[in-house]
Amino acid sequence: MAGHMADGDDPERVLHEIGWLAGFPAPFRKIWLANARTITVERGEAVYREGDEGRCFYGLVTGTLAITIGPPLLAPRLVNIMNPGTWFGVGPMLKGEPRNMEFRAAEPARLVRVSGAAIDQMAERDPLILRHVGRLAMWGHDLATRIAAELLIPSSNRRIAAVILRIASPDPMDGRVGESGICVTQSQIAEMANVSRNLANTALGELRAAGWIETRYNRLLVRNPAALAAFVHGDD
Repeated sequence: MAGHMADGDDPERVLHEIGWLAGFPAPFRKIWLANARTITVERGEAVYREGDEGRCFYGLVTGTLAITIGPPLLAPRLVNIMNPGTWFGVGPMLKGEPRNMEFRAAEPARLVRVSGAAIDQMAERDPLILRHVGRLAMWGHDLATRIAAELLIPSSNRRIAAVILRIASPDPMDGRVGESGICVTQSQIAEMANVSRNLANTALGELRAAGWIETRYNRLLVRNPAALAAFVHGDD
């Protein structure tokens, strides 16, 4: 379901406060969001799938999205869960190629979508728009580098803790987690950390016992991010 943003209604405030768009002056943010349309995605529904045409940018306002990649000759794998305030979709636009990732709602989500045509029109008036868009590509590069580095952590428990830290306690400029934590299952954590469900279950129990995390039904809340980070970066 899509629609224009209503005057006086600013549920997209999170996009002004954190993430890629927040790093620009208010006039640019206003112009950018004036060209946006809001969409809602139900739990389990894909925002877009691998192979879809890639001429749109998306910003996540509420809810969470599960990101799946399907490298050539490999089975699709869950790699990240996205929180409100983050943007995505730049890679296919810059490369002129179809999507190579799938973004699926882990819970009901609201997003804003800026079309490639709208970006082209903005760029005609202000060529710096394309430079701003390019900055978002670096966020994706940094995230991919972090995920790769985490998967090289020898200790499975620390690898699991690193995944939890990334998705459930991100840097304040990378995404916003609500008071009830993030929507994620034990199986999803196991998949992102490349471990078995049994191993993930044991590790989660130890992290709970340490008082660093709290788990509820399909939700996880980080209680002590500093201690969790110290564990991730500690010696084996």
